[in-house]
Parts: sequence; C-alpha cells; structure tokens
Amino acid sequence: MPRLSFAGPRPEPVLRSWLPVLALLLYTPLAAQDSLPPADTTSLTAPVDSTDRLAAPLQVKTDSLGRPIVQYVEVRGSDIFDSSETRNWTQRLMNGLHFRTHLGIIEREVLIHPGEPYDSARAAETARNLRTLGLFRRVRLDTVRTDSGLVFRVYAQDGWSTQADLRFRSAGKQTDWQVSLIERNLIGTATLFATRYRHTPDRSLVNFQLLKRRLIARTVAVGLRYESRSDGKRGSVSIDRPFLALSDRRGISVGFDTRNERIIQFRDGNSDPSDSTRRRYTIGVIEAATALRASNTGYLRLGLTGQVRREDYAPWPSKPGPQTVTATAGTFLEWRRANYVVTQGFARIGRDEDVDVSTFARLAVIAAPKFLGYDSGGVGLVAQLRVGTQLPKGFAWVDARANGLYGSGGLDSGSVTFGGTAVFAPIPRHKLIAHADIGWIKNPLPAAEFDLGFATGPRGFPIHAFTGDRNYFTTAEYRFIFGQDLFKALDLGAAAFVDHGGAWFHTEARRTGTDVGLGLRLSPSRAADANPTRLDLAYRFKNDAQKAGWVFVVASGLVFSTQPRGGS
Repeated sequence: MPRLSFAGPRPEPVLRSWLPVLALLLYTPLAAQDSLPPADTTSLTAPVDSTDRLAAPLQVKTDSLGRPIVQYVEVRGSDIFDSSETRNWTQRLMNGLHFRTHLGIIEREVLIHPGEPYDSARAAETARNLRTLGLFRRVRLDTVRTDSGLVFRVYAQDGWSTQADLRFRSAGKQTDWQVSLIERNLIGTATLFATRYRHTPDRSLVNFQLLKRRLIARTVAVGLRYESRSDGKRGSVSIDRPFLALSDRRGISVGFDTRNERIIQFRDGNSDPSDSTRRRYTIGVIEAATALRASNTGYLRLGLTGQVRREDYAPWPSKPGPQTVTATAGTFLEWRRANYVVTQGFARIGRDEDVDVSTFARLAVIAAPKFLGYDSGGVGLVAQLRVGTQLPKGFAWVDARANGLYGSGGLDSGSVTFGGTAVFAPIPRHKLIAHADIGWIKNPLPAAEFDLGFATGPRGFPIHAFTGDRNYFTTAEYRFIFGQDLFKALDLGAAAFVDHGGAWFHTEARRTGTDVGLGLRLSPSRAADANPTRLDLAYRFKNDAQKAGWVFVVASGLVFSTQPRGGS
C-alpha cells in the first residue's frame, strides 16, 4: 500500500548579512537611546470624535468594564539608524542604501484600532506580528494619556534587509558553502526575494524564491520557489490566507509542489551513499479551518484537509515506471491556550524574540480509501501535543507527535517523537539551554529516516554520521552574551556545550556519539535576521566509526529543532 507522508520539508539554513558589520567597525558607539527613540516617519489615525479635542486634559474615555478607549493609534517607523544615531557618515550611508519599510506594512499588523478598548494581550500580539515579519531589529509599544485621549503608539526600527552572503559550514574535512543574495524587504514592501548557490558534500544547487505577504486583499500571501540541483529539480507555489491573529475566525492555505530528484540514503556513519533512488513527486494540498472559539488568549479550530499526490521511485538514474496517483481527505481539530515568552539570547542575540510556550493540541483523521488509488483502504491518524510554561527565571516545554497509517493488516507506517527543552537565565545575559528528544519510525520513506551530524545533533561529527529509524539526542549549552551592539554593528557571546546522541536502524547495533567544547556566538546587530553564527571548537570522543580528536565547526542557529521531528 502506498504510504502517507506527514513530514514536511526539512528547513533550509538561515542566512543573514555581515555587510553592515564591515561598514560600521569605524564607528564609536553613542549613548543608549530612550525606550521609544525618535521616528523618521509617523502615521497618526484620525480621532474617533473630533470633539474629544475639547475634553479636559488627561481625561480618558472608558468602556462599560472600565477599560480605557484608544483615541488615536500612532505608528512610527525608523531607518536602520534613527535620527539620533546618524552622526557618522557610515550610518548615513547605510540609511541611504536602505529602503525604509512603508508605514502601511506596520499599520496592517496593528490589532488595536481607534474606538476600541486598550487590550494588553492584543498589544502583545501586535508586537509578535511585527517581529515575525523578520524586518525589524526593534519593536516598541507604548500608551500615553493626552488632552485628546489615550494614544496607542507603535514603533518599529528597520534592520538591514539586503544580504549579500558568502558563507560556509565546516566539521572537520566536510564543508558546506554557499553564495547568496537575499532581500527580505524589497523596496520597503515586506517582499522576500532570494537567490542562492550552495555546495554540500552531497550535491550542488541554485535556487530562487519570492514571497509576498498580503499580496491579495491585504490578507493573502503568495510564494514561489524554484531549485535546480546537480541531481534534480524542485518547484513549489503556495497561496495562503493565514489566521492573522489568535482571534481570527478563518484561514485557508493551498500548496503545489513538484520534484524530480535524487534521494540519497546513508548507513553505518559512512559519508558515501548506501542507496540512491530517483523520486518523481507531485502534490497539491489544501487546508481550511474555522474557529469554533477564538479570543486573544487562544482558540479551538475545526478544519478540513485534502491532497492529491503522485509519488514514484526507481533506482538511480532510471526513470520511474507508470504513475502512482493517490488522494486523501480528512478533518482536524486544533486547540491552543496561548502563552509566549519575550526573551533574548535563545535563538537570537541582542534583540527581543518570541518563544511559544503555549499549551497546544492537534488531532487529525485522514481517510485513504482504495478508490482514491491505494492498494487497500486505510486511515491515517496524526496527534500532536505541546505543554509549555514560564518559569521564575526561564521557560520550558515538552512536546510529542505521533502519526500512523492503519490498513487491514494493522499499522502500515508511522512515527512517534518526544522532546523537551528548558531555558534558564540565572542572571542577565547568561542562559543555560538544555534539550532532549527521542524518536521511533516504522517503515520510513526513503531519506525520511533520522539523520544527525554536522550542524544538527552532535556537532563534532560529520554529516550523516547517525542515520536510522531510532534516535535520541541530548544537548546542553551555557551561553554568555558579553557584547551587544558593539560599534553599533555586532552582538558577541561565548558558550560551553556538551552533546550526546545518535541514530541507528532497529536491525543494527545502537550508534551514538559524544562531544564537548567551547565556542563563540556572533550576530550582526543591525541585520533584519539575527540568527547567530556558531564558531565551535569541539572535542569528539571516539565511537565505532569516528576517531577521537578536536574538530572546528562553523554553523548557524541551534543544534536542535524547536518543533518535534517526525518520520513518514
């Protein structure tokens, strides 16, 4: 029976630009700015009632529950360096080369409007929406009582969004390098355009990507992607009308993906492929949901999902035979009690980031009947649960994910993963990050097995060092950020870490590895995306495939995913 695949595409490495760092190293830092710095551009909504200008000073209207009514919403935008920071020619040059974000981009993310009561939850969600865009290095919200009423002020300072990047990752003798040009805010319209050439130990590729948020009716996003590989091609189109807020009532997404690619599999820690398969894959997916209950604190959503898919395999480089086309249809229920932590120094350095520690559950039932192309009928089940909490000096969450396709003979394929993450901040600029996960897969599709090494998993081991249908991974890192916005250009930190874990096939002996080490964390403080670079010196302990020794590793981001990993 053809199997359902519930696993999404693997995330691509996150890029960012070091160009502003090089341009600003000659600059002497200015004094710290106020919480709401001067703005370069400002938009002020019209008052609810112009007669309110005659109200007594500092008198604020309230609703029946005593909540203050917002009279004005003031949106303020700023270039990379605001008007108080442009005392040096380098700052003026950077501002001159940068297209400032249009105020309308900021305004459309604001969830509080004139005439509505001020709501701290909606204000916090407004800040999250703006930070999620990945365009701003600083977002600040404030309220002020004036003689015309309560003013809700929104301030967003741009980050450097043009990224000309030459980057490499290295673990021992293996390298992964790329040259890319990325513009995250094309002429200030929040449009992403990217092109990249990348060479990995497995293949080389060039890709192009375009994403325009709220292109249609200020709500619908359109994304295009094309990738030409040395061993295949991929292309995708997505059209999404997402839930724009927790209290939003409806959302829908449509996606189309086609691939003619080589699938490589690895075993026993060997960097040479153990198997090579051609995959012809085309899928169209639609998912729509409506909120049965929705508020600023959470929701309960009911949705429908369906897909039509072609997926065929043949030994490389042969072409697959007759097409195998299948379809599924299902429904899901999703519930969330919202809880977000605003922190610094976890996945980002030197700026606010939103960490989701919500309590979340999703259950989906998917029908795969025989008349839609399957050898025999089956039912797919998907369940996901996350429980998070804020701690006195940190936060933590645990999550679990399970999926399976059941046919007449029982479980045909599926996976189960569990994970937990805890972050403690004993004193400012210090963080202890700990993570553990474990997983199991039955009958994974080719290349859908667990794959650890290089930049994900034990960082001192090479790419594909641990592959299989069983895995576990643990890591701990103590991080100290000792420089923020140095020379108005650079965030800098140091770290000590230990990793242990591995992956193996259930028919083979368990394969794991351990490493310890020290490293630096660097991030351009004025970039729109500040995913830090890791420079790690790791001591790798000997296992059955790798010798003991020191390894220098260059990579970016965390060594684990903040979402549970699954199989097929």
